Amino acid sequence: MASRGSEAQELLNLLQELLDLDSFHVIKPSICKALMRLSQLSGLHPRCFPITGLQKIGQQVAGGGFGDIWKGLVSGQTVSVKIMRVFQEEDVAAVLKQFGREALIWRQLCHPNLLPFFGLYYIENRLCLVSPWMENGNVMQYLQKQSSNLVHSLSLMLDVAFGMKYLHEQKVVHGDLKAINILVTPSGRACICDFGLSSIVNEISLRLPSTSAAKGATTRYCAPELLKETSKKHFASDIYAFGCVCYEILTGNVPFYGSSDAALVVKVLQGEHPPRLSSCCGTAELDTLWDLLEICWAESHEMRPTAAQIVERLVNPSIGATTTSSTTDWDQDFTCRFRRSLQNRPLLPSVNQIERVIFGDEVAQACIGCFPSRESSKSQEKQADTANLKRRYEDREGTSDSEEHA
Repeated sequence: MASRGSEAQELLNLLQELLDLDSFHVIKPSICKALMRLSQLSGLHPRCFPITGLQKIGQQVAGGGFGDIWKGLVSGQTVSVKIMRVFQEEDVAAVLKQFGREALIWRQLCHPNLLPFFGLYYIENRLCLVSPWMENGNVMQYLQKQSSNLVHSLSLMLDVAFGMKYLHEQKVVHGDLKAINILVTPSGRACICDFGLSSIVNEISLRLPSTSAAKGATTRYCAPELLKETSKKHFASDIYAFGCVCYEILTGNVPFYGSSDAALVVKVLQGEHPPRLSSCCGTAELDTLWDLLEICWAESHEMRPTAAQIVERLVNPSIGATTTSSTTDWDQDFTCRFRRSLQNRPLLPSVNQIERVIFGDEVAQACIGCFPSRESSKSQEKQADTANLKRRYEDREGTSDSEEHA
């Protein structure tokens, strides 16, 4: 089967629509596998619905090296809008292509401890990533407003471990796990955000002058092998960062608080770990937890536990972590329902059309296939059915000819 061309694109779109339906839970893994395989062979991606009718609310909420956070409103629902920073015009094509690859994975991920990804939007000539708004903010902002105790802190750590375990089971490396990328849901559960985003910002940061291989990540959460520039981000580097997140939850301070980044790098490369403060002492549970953190910070990545082993250690009676709430803030159809709620609204022009208007034909041509334009669903289904019938007929004719020849 020819893997390139309009037929491949139509089939990719159809497979994604099947994944977004409520009725295909049992066969979703098989559909997802077929989708990934066809995308790899064809070099194409299913369409990613643009978010329509988005309105920014108020002032910028937060900012980082690669994005500014705003509060927004879509179809009556409050959302978070991360406006990506692009440093050079030629970065746009690279970012959009990388986003197309990552979006194919992101759209299939769903877990109570992962922040859902709604889609993208263009505003002020910049790409925006849209997700649910978390009023509680990140885990450190949340803890500053709460009278937290060890039980509560352990439950948040367990939530993060569950989310990380799921990501790793899906063969996804977060790459930039840190406290500000851990948000707290309305029910008080921790959820990981920006998973996969580090691979996009890496696409940009590779073009920027730097002396560290830890680009797209925060130095204080970087494993020693990343600081040595001898390794790419991997599951074990996420584990190291998880230990740093737990340290910050326990102490309220970032690892090696008071040290400059340069001094921190020297300490980590010399095998030092964050110092144990009084808030990490005093009970048998804290002693066992600290032992776990020390293993997460092992200099050799092969000595660090897996995410699944961390979950086992946390729920073991020696630490006794439990989730504080049995409720989940979203199920596996949450994002699909949000997307379907937008389909009756007038759609914006296709992303490729927007690219041509904003960036010109050259950049838009480089990005063709990342975000194909949306056609009528019924028309696509009809074309796909016709193509399938045609292939079946040709296969049947080919079989008959072979039998007659034999």
